[in-house]
Amino acid sequence: MSFFDKVKYRSSDKTLSVGSGCLWDQVYREILTQKRYVIGGSAREGVGVAGWLLGGGYSLYSNQYGLGIDNIVEFEVVLPSGDIVRAKSTGRYSDLFEALKGGGNNFGIVTQFVLKTYRIQPPSSRLLNFCNAKSEKVKGAITNFINAEETQKAVLVAAFRYYNEIGKDQSLITVLCVRDGSENILDPFREFESIPQQSRRETNRQNARNAPRLLKNAAGASSSGGSEDANGFSDVFVFNTDSEDAINELELDFFETDELFDSIYAPPLPIDQKDTDTAAITASEVVLDYARTLTEPAPEAGMSGVGEIARGRFGCIMVSKYNQNLINAIDKQAKESATNMKENGGKRVVFEIWPAHSGIFDNSTPSAYPHKKGSPFGPMVVYCVWEGANNDHYWVNEMQRALHNLYHIALTEGCTNDRLPFYSNTSLDSTKVSEIYRENYGNLRRVRLKYDPQDVMKHAGGFRIRLPRTRQSFGVAPKSSNPNVNGERSYVQYG
Repeated sequence: MSFFDKVKYRSSDKTLSVGSGCLWDQVYREILTQKRYVIGGSAREGVGVAGWLLGGGYSLYSNQYGLGIDNIVEFEVVLPSGDIVRAKSTGRYSDLFEALKGGGNNFGIVTQFVLKTYRIQPPSSRLLNFCNAKSEKVKGAITNFINAEETQKAVLVAAFRYYNEIGKDQSLITVLCVRDGSENILDPFREFESIPQQSRRETNRQNARNAPRLLKNAAGASSSGGSEDANGFSDVFVFNTDSEDAINELELDFFETDELFDSIYAPPLPIDQKDTDTAAITASEVVLDYARTLTEPAPEAGMSGVGEIARGRFGCIMVSKYNQNLINAIDKQAKESATNMKENGGKRVVFEIWPAHSGIFDNSTPSAYPHKKGSPFGPMVVYCVWEGANNDHYWVNEMQRALHNLYHIALTEGCTNDRLPFYSNTSLDSTKVSEIYRENYGNLRRVRLKYDPQDVMKHAGGFRIRLPRTRQSFGVAPKSSNPNVNGERSYVQYG
């Protein structure tokens, strides 16, 4: 799929055509040269466009613009029959268009996405780290931010983090504060500023003032754009460092914000455990790190911690809101899950809080993944990294136990219900497929029968939507007697 790597912008309707083999950092680098942005996934750690979009797509900008799937205009798809079609919201393949929006790789192989783009003001962002001694104040500030819900243009992501990676155990509470720069509002994160911080990373327009000069010295040559093709798309210009404003503060602010978000899952820097500000990481350090990404080849490794040496998993429960009791329970559970890290090869334990604004689904569109206006929810994510295949069983069981405990607390507190759909991109592979698609599951099975009656896509990995039993009337072989094939837990490993 890596050959499907073209990114083209169409000025007539301000949409972006993206090959399914692209990574998000490639997409962002190119669309930002048009002073526009797309709603996408992480620009770090090799996150691919296809998997993120086909899973639903929660973004730092979802509170304003919806999920990634709400911003898809068109798919190009190779059907199991071998036919190549273009699926849109209207026309012959409108049912396929809806099914692909969160339906994973169950219906064919997507080779191209056409996405909406937006003129978004560059964000300002702060990554604040606090020692555990300040946990009560930090948790109180998180609760107050959620209850105030001042604007959809302010996003908070908090995480309780435990590490055993740099010669000693470390723990901290991290709060990422992101604010769209287009609103002149009272700082919604002001309460966090009154709490002594362990360390701080920040990006904003003023701090990145010297970024173009720094990047000109660090980055290399460029490539030129091209004329529009038959569909009206033109090649997007890649950064040209000979141009005075080709690499400017706009790109830097977006990439720095994304890097701050990804650092929640990364190992902590070796800093002193003190209540006061002991380590400041300046914007120029982030700028120079980004400059290196322009000149160095992208790493082939997957997401952080999931590779040949370290092993890792994401897991989640779905939460419609957070209150003080649930936040306290998440803090307590994170500490408990980190207790036996050393004895079981543990390297990182991260419990994340990412509250959704009440208006997150105001612009929702009909999709495979159920999400409706007026019913906000998002994933409360657990991320664990460890070493050694012999420790797999312990950590997967520990994640399941922790998520089970938190789910029942959230249920008791009225912060979730048993009908919220799980987010496939951060769900354990033990999650039932019907728990992802909920009320849409029956219709998705019928759509899959229509486009894949021979069950070709069963050979692909991921969460598998089963064909309905009536497929035998289409001359298809009967169901397998293997419960792992036809059972509700239909996650298929690649390979």
